[in-house]
Amino acid sequence: MKFATQKSLASRLLQVGKGKLWFDPLRLEEISQAITRTDILDLVKDRAIRIRPPVTPVGSEKRTRKGVGRTRMTVSNRKRDYINKIRKMRKHLQGLHDKGELTLERKDRIRKLAKAGQFRNLKHLKESMKTIK
Repeated sequence: MKFATQKSLASRLLQVGKGKLWFDPLRLEEISQAITRTDILDLVKDRAIRIRPPVTPVGSEKRTRKGVGRTRMTVSNRKRDYINKIRKMRKHLQGLHDKGELTLERKDRIRKLAKAGQFRNLKHLKESMKTIK
């Protein structure tokens, strides 16, 4: 037996998906005869057609679930951000040293400060270089 009509009518009346409906296996003949909205409503009142309860994840499934659209800052991401930031700063300092604008001692001092996390980004490094002796 196919219950496509009954499922679509019941899902529209109960405002749930077709997969959430449960038909009583003992009353399938009666359900197959129902072709109007009132017939379906009567069967819902008689509890021949019901809505399945929501499925909740159990234990470990609950814990491993991740939020949708949520990005997490893992250790590897933080490390990658640090590597990219420090490489830009070091390349900039090396370029200034090659041009002769920085002495070796001053470059090493600023480089150590960058390694220690003194500067947020390259722009902050450039602004801070004016005050660093």
